Amino acid sequence: MAAQSQIWPEASQFIIKIAVGTPPTEVHAILDTGSDLFWTQCLPCANCYRQTNPIYDPSKSSTFQTLSCELPQCHLTGSGAACSGTDTCKYNYGYGSGLTQGELATEQMAVTSRSGAMKLFQGVVFGCGHNNSGTFNPNEMGLIGLGRGAISFVSQIGPSIGGRKFSLCLMPTNTDPTISSSISIGSGSEVKGPGVITAQLVQISDPTYYSLTLTGISVGNTLIPYSTSGPPAQGNTVLDTGTPPTLLPKELYERLAAEVRRQIPSEPIGDTLCYKDNLGDLVMTLHFDGGVDLPLSTIQTFNQMPDGSFCFAAMGVDDDSALIGNSMMANFLVGYDIDNMTVSFKPTDCTKIG
Repeated sequence: MAAQSQIWPEASQFIIKIAVGTPPTEVHAILDTGSDLFWTQCLPCANCYRQTNPIYDPSKSSTFQTLSCELPQCHLTGSGAACSGTDTCKYNYGYGSGLTQGELATEQMAVTSRSGAMKLFQGVVFGCGHNNSGTFNPNEMGLIGLGRGAISFVSQIGPSIGGRKFSLCLMPTNTDPTISSSISIGSGSEVKGPGVITAQLVQISDPTYYSLTLTGISVGNTLIPYSTSGPPAQGNTVLDTGTPPTLLPKELYERLAAEVRRQIPSEPIGDTLCYKDNLGDLVMTLHFDGGVDLPLSTIQTFNQMPDGSFCFAAMGVDDDSALIGNSMMANFLVGYDIDNMTVSFKPTDCTKIG
């Protein structure tokens, strides 16, 4: 029953193709587990960033339908709805690096599997974005939110195809952009079998996030506790495919960076955690509540840069919480299960499954 589609790398993000409307417009959207709304740039544009492919034109689709503020779909969790009375349902959705504003509408959508089979979904709520800005590039036509909120793409289509669950496999940084991987949604997308590591998600106040409790990080056999001042807060870490680097509280990052620097045999480039070569056989392990350990190789913890050097895939931020970015999830088949509140990791060569 699962809906399947291919994933492509695009700069430091990952893209899925979705057909929107009747006749269909092909939309290339950033995969983002850290937000809920699916939106695309939409004519007429009050302020759209430059886009290479044609911008979706709702006036040419026979299945486009705007929502009014009275309808319950306008007020789904995670919609960013901003309206009153009986007006058209407007939305305002902000990100760390940009925003999108427009109207919420329903539309027919389709994803195409690797076999070429097309799966149609009617009446999917999405954002028709007339004012969009941020660090989007011309090949990114919008963003598909795969969070836990009611308006997310997986929450909307999941119940019709066997459940609110999906799995995806992200490729390492600098993978040839002609190589694709895949995403699977619904029944059949479960990640199971030998070598699977499963952690229980934590319910936090924000209904969007896939949150885990990170208790510490080991570098080799040396444990770096998450906090030096007591037990860590529950749900202190989110999984976010829409953010490339892993973000750690500054104090934790500094302790971790010092240990990484101590264990790598070669000298770093200046004051950075970048190396020309010889990272050794460094293994870093993420420790989650419940005794769940996720070992990471240098494929996940270091990004190969255009000049051939390798740079650490994490950085310190002024925040008490952590975020595991898409670089650190490379070469794992990751299964997200909203209904059972679990996330599962299976080491996989993601360049070989597209």
